[in-house]
Amino acid sequence: MTSIQCKGIKKYYGKAENRTEALRGIDLEVFDKQLTLLVGPSGSGKSTLLSIIQTILTPDEGDLFILGHHMNKMNELEKANFRNKNIGVVFQALYLIPSLTVLENVILPLIIKGESESKAKKKGIPILEQLNIGGKIDSSPTQLSRGQQQRVAIARALINEPKIIMCDEPTSALDQENGFTTMSILRDLALSDNRTVFVITHDSRILSFANRIVNINDGKIKEKNE
Repeated sequence: MTSIQCKGIKKYYGKAENRTEALRGIDLEVFDKQLTLLVGPSGSGKSTLLSIIQTILTPDEGDLFILGHHMNKMNELEKANFRNKNIGVVFQALYLIPSLTVLENVILPLIIKGESESKAKKKGIPILEQLNIGGKIDSSPTQLSRGQQQRVAIARALINEPKIIMCDEPTSALDQENGFTTMSILRDLALSDNRTVFVITHDSRILSFANRIVNINDGKIKEKNE
């Protein structure tokens, strides 16, 4: 089933003679129950496309559909509410808060929504246990390895039970062992929980984990290997 659909997506930066076309008419479908990799070099447009699919950026031309909803027709508040409910994001920088414990970092999105701390913890602990980091719930993120921190970020992205998980270069700062562990977790989430997992990367080590690989270069989808 199609969960993300881009139709003729274009994005420009700058004006007049300084205008640069970052995305040049992207047509793309992304499906559930799959881990899809978007692969391309720096400057290829993959981060811009990811931001548009996250609904952080608005395309200058074209249409974006997520879970059957036409995002172009939503205002910013509607898009924010939709994003918070349906999309979990694992950022490259992770953005874990060192003054909070691992569990507090994970449940923070629920607390912001107004859920009680006790109820939020009942949701957060099983997710951390699923990711084999349940023994670190009271630790500070600064006490964890980079691979463990990555799992905390994934747990935080899962706390709202999103249908779509998006990751920005999740293995760029990891050694091969931790990178492979992270990708195994993401692939299992896609296959076992019927989620859509969409990852942008330039890490050739992890290509074998993908159900589907989409190549982007110079703002265009060049080829698809499925």
